[in-house]
Amino acid sequence: PKASPGSRLMATSQSGLEAELLSTKARLAAVEAELADTKQQLAVALASSSAAAAAPPPPAAAAPAAPAGSAAPLDRPGALLVELASDLSFLSPRGKFRLSLNEGAAVLHGKSAEIAVPYRLVSRVLVLPEASGQGSLCVVTLAAPVANGKSQVGHLLLHSKPAEPKVECSLSGKPLCGQPASVVSQAFASLAAVEVGGIGSFKPFGGRAALQCYVKATEAALYLLEKELLVKEASKVHVMPYSRLRVEVLPPDSRRTFDLQLECAAADAPAGAPAKTALKLELSMLPANECDRVSELLQRKRANVNGSLDGEAASAGAVGGGAAGGGAGDDEEEEDDDDDDDE
Repeated sequence: PKASPGSRLMATSQSGLEAELLSTKARLAAVEAELADTKQQLAVALASSSAAAAAPPPPAAAAPAAPAGSAAPLDRPGALLVELASDLSFLSPRGKFRLSLNEGAAVLHGKSAEIAVPYRLVSRVLVLPEASGQGSLCVVTLAAPVANGKSQVGHLLLHSKPAEPKVECSLSGKPLCGQPASVVSQAFASLAAVEVGGIGSFKPFGGRAALQCYVKATEAALYLLEKELLVKEASKVHVMPYSRLRVEVLPPDSRRTFDLQLECAAADAPAGAPAKTALKLELSMLPANECDRVSELLQRKRANVNGSLDGEAASAGAVGGGAAGGGAGDDEEEEDDDDDDDE
């Protein structure tokens, strides 16, 4: 007998439901399999993380050595000894800094950086009258530059003007009071165990401590000290020991000024450091009436003026088998007096 239309429709609907049920079961099985795989991966990751946490940390890599000729490493300043109450206006590094004196280093605290100056690097401390008579200068030269952010500082230069208020502090039980240049120089000299130097016996005719001159277009001042000459050029300081100095004096003739061409041989570089180059400067517009006095003083100080010592050097070289006679002795005597071309 033939099936009725109703029975045929019911059979079709039942077949569709069974097919959909089978499809749903298949999808559910796939999801369950994916979930199991995810749980396994999570368990492996947790086990690896636990093992890594339990393992001892690897040894820290050694810091790379600083290249030769770079800024000196930052010494630990040590315990604070004294801090000057007021900000000081430095020409080098330029700006206002608060100065703290610690056991191992002085620290200049600026708005954007701190500069540590280890006392072991201090090669000389000078207090000089400012060339125009407006106050005094404190010069602290360093055997190696120190870091100032991304740049370097080879010397400290502080100018105290007459109207500046005095500063006072106590260092190792000794009271210090006076103009900032005086107090800072005394403090550095005491902590670095060096003497405070000053102007020499040479006094310019004008009554001031230095001869006004120019380095190219920059106004400068020439100080003729006992063991060296010093040229202050804006915020730069150049120190040239007489024992390594060669000078060409260009006399005034019909001019009212004379010039000096200076070349200071480099001191021996420390082991591992790059060789230094000679420092050359040309000073112009020096007053003509000082020419003879300056030439005589330089010769008395045993500088090589217009080749006056060339014959002695040649004779000493012949006797010494080619070694420059007296050269090593001069370098040893001036070992701490490296010429400072500081910027």
